[in-house]
Amino acid sequence: MKGIITKTIGGFFFVADTDQQIHKGGIRGKITEKVYPGDRVVYSTGEQIIEELLPRENLLIRPRVANVDQVLIMQSVKQPELDQRLIDRFLLIAEISGLEPLIVINKIDLAEEEFEDKFADYKNTGYRVLFCSTREDTGLDEIKKHLRGKISVVAGPSGVGKSTLINSLIPGVGLTTGVISKKLERGTHTTRHVELLPVEKGGWIADTPGFTSLNIDHVSANNLKYYFPEFDEYLNSCKFNGCSHIHEPGCMVKKDLEAGKLSKHRYQSYLAFYKEIESMGDN
Repeated sequence: MKGIITKTIGGFFFVADTDQQIHKGGIRGKITEKVYPGDRVVYSTGEQIIEELLPRENLLIRPRVANVDQVLIMQSVKQPELDQRLIDRFLLIAEISGLEPLIVINKIDLAEEEFEDKFADYKNTGYRVLFCSTREDTGLDEIKKHLRGKISVVAGPSGVGKSTLINSLIPGVGLTTGVISKKLERGTHTTRHVELLPVEKGGWIADTPGFTSLNIDHVSANNLKYYFPEFDEYLNSCKFNGCSHIHEPGCMVKKDLEAGKLSKHRYQSYLAFYKEIESMGDN
């Protein structure tokens, strides 16, 4: 039968069948490649032995999860404070990895003003933005719709409610949640290993130790513009081929930026990432 690896612990492999039932077993010695959560495999139902590792669509390095369809980029309105530059960094990593990003903003019950306007730039770029409050159980049904039939991972800083979200989406799973430090306004890391957890309608969500690496050193400064979707329409519009959209004359990106047709905060993130990559010696 075909199944999906949900977790690996102490040499044992946990495989989910098409009904999301979990089977614990081992692995044939002929499989020399390491197996990770999200891997699709063929296994024997009697001995519960993995017989074959099927080809992967992708493999995240940190955390190690295979065949990921989308990443939930999670932030909170407050506690900790919203960090749009961090959202942009996660979006960049998702674009580089070829993953579909879904921005999830939690703790909307703490908002003291109109907060949705802060995300208009993301929506105008084509990114999906969902709002929720795990404390008040609002917005969760909409999130569930986007998880159906997909392997998803959750990314975001400590304290934004990643484990609480999973607990809300999967009743009874009982993940340990962190406590927000009042002094630092940061949460504590609570997840220790990578595991796929079942959500309704055949979806899986990765309870992971988090994206421990936010480095962007695997993309060149010259290629950075290709990972900002709002720049796509300008690829052949600027005066110079290969325009970096930073210092060249006749740059249509800068022209439309001054005219208010492009997001200033997104462009500032682009500049910051460009300089960061350059400072590392480029690629």
